[in-house]
Amino acid sequence: MVKVIKMGLILAVFCILSAWGLAYIYQFTKPQIEKNSKQAMVSSKQAVLPPSGKGVVRQILVKGYSSDIEILVGIDKDRKVSGLKILSQRETPGLGAKIVQKQFLDQFIGKQLGDPLEPKKDIDAITGATISSRAVCNGVRQVLKSALGGDK
Repeated sequence: MVKVIKMGLILAVFCILSAWGLAYIYQFTKPQIEKNSKQAMVSSKQAVLPPSGKGVVRQILVKGYSSDIEILVGIDKDRKVSGLKILSQRETPGLGAKIVQKQFLDQFIGKQLGDPLEPKKDIDAITGATISSRAVCNGVRQVLKSALGGDK
């Protein structure tokens, strides 16, 4: 019985020290993590804007097949998509996760509100991941409608 109590106390001490260590490291690294996150967002916004820098950037969250997909969409002064970046997703690896690939995202560049923005029409869907592909299409369409006051 004494042996069990001793082991429990040792375990409790290790737990307390571990929790304290994690809290200390978190407080120490939090400012740098926030700074890096802000820099990454600025960099992402610049990547989706047209080279002239004139346009707007909107962020949207859409429901994919197995996760929410966070998308950053750049729209140029001519009301066309200038760039697209997937900020976060947890779609099926090897299938829906392919929505982050340049080949898929580049299809949206130059699209505007009047375009169908539908898989298998003007966007090549990712094989085996039509729901994920459709989610990105819907997100881009929603951004175009809200950012540009579209009514279609």
